[in-house]
Amino acid sequence: MTALPQPLLRIPAKEDLVSIQKGLIAGRKELIETIMTSVSLKKATFDNVYAPVLRYDDSTLNDTNMNMTLRYASTDADVQSEAETGEKLWSDHGTWVQGQEKFMQLTMAAGERMNGLNPESRRRLEKRVEYLKRLGHGSLDKDTRKAYLDTRKEINDLCQEINRNIRLYDGGNLPFTEKELDGLEQIDVEKFVKDESGKCLVPLNRAEFAKVMAHVSSYNTRKTFHDAWTSRLPENVPLFRKVILLRDENARRIGFRSDADLCLAGRMAKSTEWAEQLLADLASHLREPGRDLFRELETIKARLTEKGDKSVDVKANTAVRRCEVAYLKEIQARENKVDHKAISAYLPYKETTAAILRNVTRYLQLRLEPIAKTDLVGCVWSDDVDVWAVWDEGEEKGQFVGYFYGDLLDRPNKYKHNQTVELQASFLKEDGSRPYPAAILMCSFSPDIVDGCQVLPHSNIITLYHGKTKWGDSHGYRVCLEFGEAIGTCMENYAWLEDELKMISCHYAYTGDAYMQAWMERHPGQALPPRELPANLISEMIRRRSKHRISYYLKQIADASFDMAVHNPKTHQDLESLDETTLFQDFEAQSTFTPAERSSYPQAAFSHLVSGYNSGYYAYVCSNVFGEEIFQSNFAVDPTSTAAWNRFRRQLLEYGGSRDQTEVLEEFLGRPPTTASLLKSLEIN
Repeated sequence: MTALPQPLLRIPAKEDLVSIQKGLIAGRKELIETIMTSVSLKKATFDNVYAPVLRYDDSTLNDTNMNMTLRYASTDADVQSEAETGEKLWSDHGTWVQGQEKFMQLTMAAGERMNGLNPESRRRLEKRVEYLKRLGHGSLDKDTRKAYLDTRKEINDLCQEINRNIRLYDGGNLPFTEKELDGLEQIDVEKFVKDESGKCLVPLNRAEFAKVMAHVSSYNTRKTFHDAWTSRLPENVPLFRKVILLRDENARRIGFRSDADLCLAGRMAKSTEWAEQLLADLASHLREPGRDLFRELETIKARLTEKGDKSVDVKANTAVRRCEVAYLKEIQARENKVDHKAISAYLPYKETTAAILRNVTRYLQLRLEPIAKTDLVGCVWSDDVDVWAVWDEGEEKGQFVGYFYGDLLDRPNKYKHNQTVELQASFLKEDGSRPYPAAILMCSFSPDIVDGCQVLPHSNIITLYHGKTKWGDSHGYRVCLEFGEAIGTCMENYAWLEDELKMISCHYAYTGDAYMQAWMERHPGQALPPRELPANLISEMIRRRSKHRISYYLKQIADASFDMAVHNPKTHQDLESLDETTLFQDFEAQSTFTPAERSSYPQAAFSHLVSGYNSGYYAYVCSNVFGEEIFQSNFAVDPTSTAAWNRFRRQLLEYGGSRDQTEVLEEFLGRPPTTASLLKSLEIN
């Protein structure tokens, strides 16, 4: 192991978490009060007003980022609760800062004296001044501003409550006989605890939901599980309604047409009209191809209905129900010779994640060295977490880059979505030195177990490629939503390249003697499977890719359209009269071509809209437009080109949020982005 120039962050004791955040907040408050008493409006500059706060914030990032990480991922519910308390203290402090009119005036006055500032400092101050103007500083009276801040605090508290309900959700178990679970692998059935009557108690969680929907042959079992899952968290429904009403009220209070009008001012989609037009244009291109694909499922159901097969609702004739879709797609995949279980056997968890890491680091001209588990004691929040030291192998060969953490497996109380989290940021200190960054790829994978080996579905491989490049960004994640997601969606293409899939795959039987022995016992007399993923499995999977993506994008467009509908109403009265539950059900029905599910609460578990993505979910759609442009223009000819990867790293990743991302993207492409590359990749003219 090469000597490391920066130690890993230590995890603070549970009893210290809140006091640490209180101390940081007290220091920041004292600094702001000092600035307000010592600087006059006539003398206000970036250096004496804004820079001191930025430097202080930089110095606290390790502690605030660690607190956020523990809230997302600690194995101790009490630690999560303490971390959540710390985050609420910061939210309250933010409200206090917004209420300090003198400090706001000083910041805006500094914005009038930007001559001589370097481009990055100028951009930071310009964005801050623009933000303050959007919030009405300099134009609103004191009472209106106070009402705005009080309401914002109420919104933050409600969002925190909704997220807590999602994170701590325990749906209990649903009882089924083994016969009612026909279609599941026997190993999956055997792991269920049984009640006194001998029924299997199936946990109501995301992993079991996916398996039951795709593999259980009983329509009644799937419908029971589906209805329970989609109607979970009813307590969040009134909370969410209150949030959207307060957001709209608050945006209009300070002069904006809606919450979306307020939020989009700082993003790449400069207006609500632009975002809504993008969603409408893509929907118009995708809906008919999507409908054609859905007819294939209707044909399969009609065939099953004619036979009286109990795997479908024969009373519904050929109208496909939501709880039938995944099951019918599995039949469709088998008929198209796409065997998802056979593919998973070639994607063992440990070996595949390591192979993807090797490939991506080689492309980026980086080298990873694993940190020994014994050296991680006191530095990681779960034994599942792996850490690597990252070194440059390119122009600055031998230079330490930072740390990369992998926290990929699901756990109780862990955040249930996939994200990249900044743990340590890189910034310029006053003495000219710069700390090294550390990033976490945090997922919630639930691998299948085959002969004792954990194996991943191909969908998890797509997620891994999406997240693995973001630690190459030496300036952290302070970028527009659209830009940050575009980097990841560009990389998802690598999960569909034949040569790449061969390199990262290895049949689990070859990863350990015990696994080989178990495989041979289950397949007596059979020839050993190929070591790499066979070409026939790869080709069929790739051939079906565009069809799968059309369905995926229609779902994303539905979610984004709901987001815009509840955050960009024409009038507040329109929002008050809106039934947002029915609206979301209708959007889902349109995107899936199935009847609306009137017992569901799709917004109740939609954590993005209460976690900073309000009026911003369109970014997932937009990022696919941008990401496909990046891939087609830079990587399509030679995905492993060192020059292409170096250009990607230097001209996109390393700017971070230091430059306008629209300018960065257009410079990289040599033109403004369009939807042409995305539609071409979907085989749509």
